[in-house]
Amino acid sequence: MKRHFRHRGEGYHVIIRPARLVDREGKEKEYYPGIREELVEDALRKLALEQFNGAYFDNQAGVQFTVYQLNKELQSLGHEFKRSSLVDALRICSGVLLTIAKEDGDLVMESPIFPLLLLGRKQDWVKHPKDTRCYVKFHPLVTQSIGCLTYRQFDYASYMHYTHRLSRWLHKRLAHNYSQAGLLHPYTIRLSTILRDSGTHHSLRASNNARQVEEALTELQERDIVMSLTRDVLRGPRHSLVDITYTLLPTMTFIEEVKKANRRVKLLSTRP
Repeated sequence: MKRHFRHRGEGYHVIIRPARLVDREGKEKEYYPGIREELVEDALRKLALEQFNGAYFDNQAGVQFTVYQLNKELQSLGHEFKRSSLVDALRICSGVLLTIAKEDGDLVMESPIFPLLLLGRKQDWVKHPKDTRCYVKFHPLVTQSIGCLTYRQFDYASYMHYTHRLSRWLHKRLAHNYSQAGLLHPYTIRLSTILRDSGTHHSLRASNNARQVEEALTELQERDIVMSLTRDVLRGPRHSLVDITYTLLPTMTFIEEVKKANRRVKLLSTRP
């Protein structure tokens, strides 16, 4: 699977090679990471912040945990999975290979989502889920972001409670890129940019793509992140939809969240 996206003005290509797992019937199948794997990765990052869970292995950030802990964390946020399903998600994140390159072909990074996964035996995490420790090493770009102090604080609980995956992507993008959030500084983004950079499925009908984005933006309004939005619709021949420019005005709740993140970045950057 190949995708193109832009980050801070630069274009990149990402190639995703699927993980190969043996299913319950003993057959080999290939799997791409999806919504479940995204939730698992974010939950593990949260667990890494709790006392004695975060760890460094070969100078790479990671987390030690139990399948029981991971399951309880996701359940508390409204996401119900079987333990065997969570183990499958961990193995997919460990088995998939991400290759990220710039538009000119220069290789940026090639690594699984989890370069290292240590799991107990199945009979152990089934019979003793609270005691069987597991370990995951995060993607190198996560370690780099932590080391460079570019990993920004954001409202994890609100983020994990969204219904739509695109809502989570928009929330995280706003939290990371909209550092000047304020009532006098609205945030502008195009429909084409959202579709390109989020990895969202592209429908052949432009109206279906717009509907996906509208659902996500509506959910951000319902969750007190976006106060209001305006649309500038670009039409083509026969009144066909070409693009939409969305202008988002943040709520005071989100503005305060961004200010807290900015203060934290400033505090960390001034420490010796």
